[in-house]
Amino acid sequence: MTRSALAWLAFVVTCLSAARATAAPSLDPGTWRGDVRFLRAAIDSLHPRPYRAHSRAEWDSAGSDLERRLPSLRYYEAVAAFSAFVGLLGDGHSRLDQLRLVAHAWPTLGPLPGPGFGTRYPIRCAVFADGLWITEAGTSYKQLASTKVVAIAGRPTADAIAALARLIPADNPMWTLHVVPEYLRSPGYMSAAGLAKSPEAPLQLTVARASGERSEVGVAPGTPDSAALWVRELGETSPLNRRLNMLGFSMAFADLGDSARTVFARIRAIVDEPGHETVAAFAARLFAHVDSIGCRRLILDLRGNGGGDNYLNQPIVHAVLRRPAIDRSGGLFVIIDRGTFSAAVSLAADLERETHARFAGEPTGGAPDSPGDPASVTLPASGLVVRISTTMWNGSDPRDPRRCIFPDLPAMPTWARYITGRDVALDAITAWRATPGERDVPPNQHWGDPRQLHGELPRIAW
Repeated sequence: MTRSALAWLAFVVTCLSAARATAAPSLDPGTWRGDVRFLRAAIDSLHPRPYRAHSRAEWDSAGSDLERRLPSLRYYEAVAAFSAFVGLLGDGHSRLDQLRLVAHAWPTLGPLPGPGFGTRYPIRCAVFADGLWITEAGTSYKQLASTKVVAIAGRPTADAIAALARLIPADNPMWTLHVVPEYLRSPGYMSAAGLAKSPEAPLQLTVARASGERSEVGVAPGTPDSAALWVRELGETSPLNRRLNMLGFSMAFADLGDSARTVFARIRAIVDEPGHETVAAFAARLFAHVDSIGCRRLILDLRGNGGGDNYLNQPIVHAVLRRPAIDRSGGLFVIIDRGTFSAAVSLAADLERETHARFAGEPTGGAPDSPGDPASVTLPASGLVVRISTTMWNGSDPRDPRRCIFPDLPAMPTWARYITGRDVALDAITAWRATPGERDVPPNQHWGDPRQLHGELPRIAW
């Protein structure tokens, strides 16, 4: 199908969707059976590669099963079932529109009209190399801050996360690790995963302190973020991050003051926002500074960057290519993690393909070749809004099978490193030394390196 035909079809589907969704959404899943057929038709029409993760027969079977089960499901179970159904695409862009990336960075779940999606458990968690830790807690549960979650509803944390992961659309397991803390706060999804008795019931947690002392507590759902929270967000405790925050949130850079005259540049979103510095202007300012101080090492930090506009990446890549003092082994490092997604993965793929960059941190949350540019479709009975990718972006070789870009220098923080403000990825870069006799892989062949093709996801000590 041509691009123009696809665009026209997307327009028709969107118009039909809007026209049929004028009535108030039904909270009875028994009336949603037509939504399954509507969604399947929309995915068939819009998604560039709907059957890359599962065959058409598997899709048809899963759709028929969902349609059959809907009358017996509660509202929150049906919402989660639709989320899991869209998850068969293996595409983090295609998902319920309920999940948003605030400022292209922080995942957040918006409210829905039915039970289970208007409240939140007043805690925030993050996954570290040594398990799931509560980084923040509401006023009534402040004793939970800085504790490790070892069980949820009596189930080991690893099992609980696996049960919840089945409901979350993702390119790969790293994206799941990035967004799962937000789903852990949702009574609806936790109940649908069998990790809470009901959306109104307290969430039963077994937690442990660093000393090993364990306790069990029930966390009652409440109004979202109504209470003060403790302990700073993940990544904000680093002194370098605090320094960069004073210079600019989305894009900022600073000198590290070492013998290599290293410049550290953080890019948290790839967007041109009205009234703010454009990506091109930032690139021009960054590389003018690089030239002025004789910088011999540049570090680009793409952690937590949920993307933006792929077409804005070009000035950064071209600026690197024009500077052989930077574009060499040991001259350019890129820090990536589970939150590196969408246009940020495209930037990482461009740098991997065209430059001698080395990557540090965690595997990316998105694949270098992946669908994107989602269109929004409203399901007529339930009122659920579903994002469906419309374009296949190929940032790497078309034969590249990877679901993520793996770091050359793996570095995943532990809770102890996080709480003391240590940046383990920056430590790994600082400690890096070229191996005598090691041959650099040409940039355009980097994806085929065995360390990339057979890379391993981090092993977490749950």
